[in-house]
Amino acid sequence: MTHVDEVEDWEPDEETGGLVHMVRTADSVEVGLWKPDGVAGKRFEYELTAEETLVVLRGSGEVRVDEGEPIELRPGVVVSLPRGCRLSWLVDDEFRELWIYC
Repeated sequence: MTHVDEVEDWEPDEETGGLVHMVRTADSVEVGLWKPDGVAGKRFEYELTAEETLVVLRGSGEVRVDEGEPIELRPGVVVSLPRGCRLSWLVDDEFRELWIYC
């Protein structure tokens, strides 16, 4: 069992500049937790190399997909994103998400 408030072994996420904690890696599916660390309050961008579904656990922010309108991020929001899309994120320091790559 993993509880987001009890995780201590966060690792640098080179793609985003935040921190990641891997929950599961199996065949073609990866599941992890993410938090912003030094990128809170700063816009960052990257291109998805897999399909991603995320669930916002804490905090707030926004994500723009392929330069579209912002999607508001707050606890309970679930977003599914296609492989190859270009993302632009802006999140606060409290932001935490559970993500699934496949």
